[in-house]
Amino acid sequence: SKPLTMTKTGKPKAKRSPVVEGLIRNMLVTFLAVAIMGFFAIITVKAEIMDPIRRTIADFSFTDIYYQIEREGAAPDTCRYITIVDMTKVTARADIAKVLTDIEAAKPKVVGLDCVFDVEGDDIEGNDAIIQVAEKYKNIVFAEKMLDWENDSVGYTKTIHSFFREFVDIKEGTVNMPRKLYDSMKRKAALSEVCNGKRQLSFVSQVSNLYTGKDMVGTKTGDININFSYTKFPVLQPEEVKAHPELINGQIVLFGSMYEDADAHWSPLGKIAGVELLAYSIQTIIEQTDVKHVPFIPFCLITLLIIFIVQVLQSKYLKRTGLSSNMFTKYIIGSVCIMNILTFLFTSVFIGISFLVFCMFHISFNLAWALSVIAFLGVSRNMYTAINDYVSSVKDKYSFLKGIDL
Repeated sequence: SKPLTMTKTGKPKAKRSPVVEGLIRNMLVTFLAVAIMGFFAIITVKAEIMDPIRRTIADFSFTDIYYQIEREGAAPDTCRYITIVDMTKVTARADIAKVLTDIEAAKPKVVGLDCVFDVEGDDIEGNDAIIQVAEKYKNIVFAEKMLDWENDSVGYTKTIHSFFREFVDIKEGTVNMPRKLYDSMKRKAALSEVCNGKRQLSFVSQVSNLYTGKDMVGTKTGDININFSYTKFPVLQPEEVKAHPELINGQIVLFGSMYEDADAHWSPLGKIAGVELLAYSIQTIIEQTDVKHVPFIPFCLITLLIIFIVQVLQSKYLKRTGLSSNMFTKYIIGSVCIMNILTFLFTSVFIGISFLVFCMFHISFNLAWALSVIAFLGVSRNMYTAINDYVSSVKDKYSFLKGIDL
């Protein structure tokens, strides 16, 4: 028979209860699965051959799933205070000035002009028309573009302004949209930018402040995560402006191109116009619905808890079905395939809960890590069993040899 394991005092070691043994096993299997996933994650990040995969992962955020659920579940909400006037077919400066005059006739609260008149050019009449509009209407926010980033303290070193800025008092804001190095998705909006060491409000912050009549930015200087909850912004063609003053009066009017490929950007909703991206950003600032991510430590703890719960349930499921005397239950219901289907249905509950939290509090929890680790639980259990069997065999061999010596 197997010899008793003794303590240093010569007394037999107390055996752990099955509950404690099961708890320790499930915890070790959970951490082993995390380690396996972490190993593959490090390879993906460090190995140059994995660059395409790394870039694909960089394009993904779990909020994309939330937005997709919203789009499939219901019709979009219509924004009641932002209207877009399409500039795609209006290119001459005199025509732009005329459309702006038509817009102003309907008494908007703010007009955001997503266009930079950087070069004076030879269109003297058009230039005069734009300058007259800029001098007459002070509720227009003009776009500016910052270039040549140096570092965090200096910021950008060059700014492209409208040519008449030097002699006409206008309000400007940068339309630079932040993005990650390998991420083509536009998910963030800058509240302000630094140029030559001086911080300046962004275009969307200027428009939001003018509309609300208060400082919506405050002491915040970073970027915000745009809330892309499915929204329909009314869009007017220039010739429709006079016919729909109700969509302009007292509202924010964004004048920019809706159908120009050069100003189209990838977002969680697909490819959208730059002016539409500005609309979502402004709506996020005004309604204070920017998406917040769960802090790192709570995120890690919740992720581990989810993985641990799934591991416990899978272990109990396999044990119950494995001990069944019914052959169908033992070999069909207890198969890994059926268990994985049930696991998928169970994890859908977590996705549903996280979606409700997102809708109610605009908090995003990235379940991708938990779901990825759960996929490795089967491998982790097999590795744990193999390691445990090996350790037990070494202990038995050592105990046997020790018994011979005695």
